[in-house]
Amino acid sequence: MDSLPFYEPGVPNISSPFAFLLWIARNQLKVILFGSVFGILSIASLAVMPGFLGRAIQAIADHDPSALTRWVLIIFALGIAQSIAGVLRHRWAVASWIIAATRLKQIIARKASNLGADLPRLISTGEVVSVNNNDVERMARGFDNIPRLIGSVLSFIFVAIVLIRSSPTIGLIVILGVPLMALAIAPIIGPLQEREAEQRKKLGHSTNLASDTVAGLRVLRGIGGEEAFIQRFKIASQEVRAAAVRTARTRSLLQALQIVLPGVFVLIVIYAGGNLVVEGRMKVGELLSFYGYSAFLVLPLRVMTETAQRMTSAAVSARRVIALLSVSTLNHWGGNESPDGNALLKDEVSGIEIHPRELLVIVSEDPVIADELSDRLGGYVDAEKVTLGDYSLIEFSRDAIRRTIYSQEKEPAILSGTIGSIFSVPNSGRLSIDEAIDAASARNILDSLEGEGLDAEVVERGRTLSGGERQRLALARTLYVDAPIVILDDPTSAVDAHTETRIALRLSEVRAGRTTVIFSNSPLILDRADRVEFILNGAIQEQGTHHELLLRSQRYRELVMRGA
Repeated sequence: MDSLPFYEPGVPNISSPFAFLLWIARNQLKVILFGSVFGILSIASLAVMPGFLGRAIQAIADHDPSALTRWVLIIFALGIAQSIAGVLRHRWAVASWIIAATRLKQIIARKASNLGADLPRLISTGEVVSVNNNDVERMARGFDNIPRLIGSVLSFIFVAIVLIRSSPTIGLIVILGVPLMALAIAPIIGPLQEREAEQRKKLGHSTNLASDTVAGLRVLRGIGGEEAFIQRFKIASQEVRAAAVRTARTRSLLQALQIVLPGVFVLIVIYAGGNLVVEGRMKVGELLSFYGYSAFLVLPLRVMTETAQRMTSAAVSARRVIALLSVSTLNHWGGNESPDGNALLKDEVSGIEIHPRELLVIVSEDPVIADELSDRLGGYVDAEKVTLGDYSLIEFSRDAIRRTIYSQEKEPAILSGTIGSIFSVPNSGRLSIDEAIDAASARNILDSLEGEGLDAEVVERGRTLSGGERQRLALARTLYVDAPIVILDDPTSAVDAHTETRIALRLSEVRAGRTTVIFSNSPLILDRADRVEFILNGAIQEQGTHHELLLRSQRYRELVMRGA
C-alpha cells in the first residue's frame, strides 16, 4: 500500500470530470486491482453458494448422508473463504478511498499554495472549505465501491451461464430481466445528478455566507447589521434544505426501485421454476438453487445502482474541484530571480515613486484606492503596472518578488500556535524576534497569553486578541522578516495614540536604511516620514514633508488633522 501523504501527488487531467476520475484510478491501479481480486473472491463465493445448497437439499431428498456431509463441508469452507475475502476486500476498498482523498487534498493544497495571496481574491473561503471537505469526500467515495462492482459483474456473468445451462427458459428470464431492471433505474440517474449539483452549489453559497458572517461578526454588531445577515443565512439555509429534500426524493425513489424490481423479478423466477417442478422437469434442489441464484442477482444489481449513485456524486463534485484547480493566478510571472531591493519602485497608474531607503507615507482620502494601490505595489494585482528599477514586477518570479517586497494587509492573518511559530518565517537575520516584538510595542501581548515568552499560545485566527494586538503581532512579524521593501497598510489603525507614538518612533529606527511604505492618515506616523505623498482619485496631488503639506494644502490639513 502507498505511504501517505504522497511526496508528489501528480498533475491531474482536468479536461473533464471523467478524465479526472480516470486519472485518479490510474494512479492507484494497484490498490484497485488488489481490492478487485478479493472482491471477486468474496462475491463469487456467494454466487456459487446456491448451487451447493441445492445439492445439499437434494441429498436430503434422496436420503444420501455421505453426499449431504460432503456438500455441508464444502458450504462451510465457502463461508470461511467468503468471510476472509470480504474482510480483505473491505480493507483494500477503504485504502482506495483514503488514497484518493489524500491525493485530492494534496492537489488542492498545492493549488492553494500556488495561488498564494491570489486565492482569497479569486475564490471565497467558504467555497474552498466546501470543496476540500465535502467534494473531496464524495469523489473518494466513488472508488471504494469499485472492487464490489467488478466482483458483482463477473459473478453475474457466471450465474447467468449456470442458469442457461441448467434451464434455458429461466436462464433467459434472468439474463434479460436484470438488464431491464437496470434500464428502468437508469432514467433516474440524470435528474439525481442535476439535483445533487444544485444542492452542492447552494451548500457552497451558504457555507461562504456563514464564513463571512462569522468573520465579520464584531463589525456587524457594531453597525447593527447582525440581524440582517442572520436573515440572509436563514434564507440560504432554507434553499439548501429545499434542494436537499428534492435530492432525497429522487434518491429514495431510486432506492425503492432497488427493492421492488428485484422482488418482482424473484417472484417471476420462482413462479416459472415452480411450474417446472410440478411438471417434473426440475428437481426441488434445482428449484432451490434457482431461487438462490435469483436472490443473489439482487446483490449485483444493488451494487451497480449504488456505484452509479456514487459515481454520479463523484462526477458532480469533480466539476467543482476542476473549477477550483482551473483558477489562474492574477499575474503571469517571469523568471528573473534577482530583483534589486534598493531600486526605485514606481506605480505607473498613480505616478507614485518610492525612493530607495526612504520612509514614505501615502495619504489617501479614499481607503479603497489606498488598498488597491497597496495591492499593486505589493505585486498582488496588476503587477505589470509597477516597475522596480528598469523592470516590470511581472518580469521577476513571484518568489523573488515576495522575498523583496513584503506587504502587510490592513487586517493581517494570525494563525493558531505559539508566538514562536508566528515568527517561523524567512528573515534577514538583522533583527531578533525580541527586537521586532519591542519595535512593534507588542511585549505586553505575550504577558497576557497562556505560556511564557515565545511558548505563549495564540488560539485560532487570534480571536482572543483585540484588533490592535493582532496588528502589533503582525507588525512585529513584518519587522522580523526585514524585507528590503516593506509595505504597511494602515498598521496602527486599531491601537491607541500612546502606543502609536512608540511604534512610529521605533519603526523609523529599525527600518533605517531600508525602503518602507506606509499607508496612513495618522499625524503620529506622518511626523516620522522622510516624505509624504497625498493622493486624490488615485493620482498624486501633493508631496513633501508632513509639515510642508500642512502649510500649503488645506485639503491635506483637513484630512490628517481631523479629530486631532
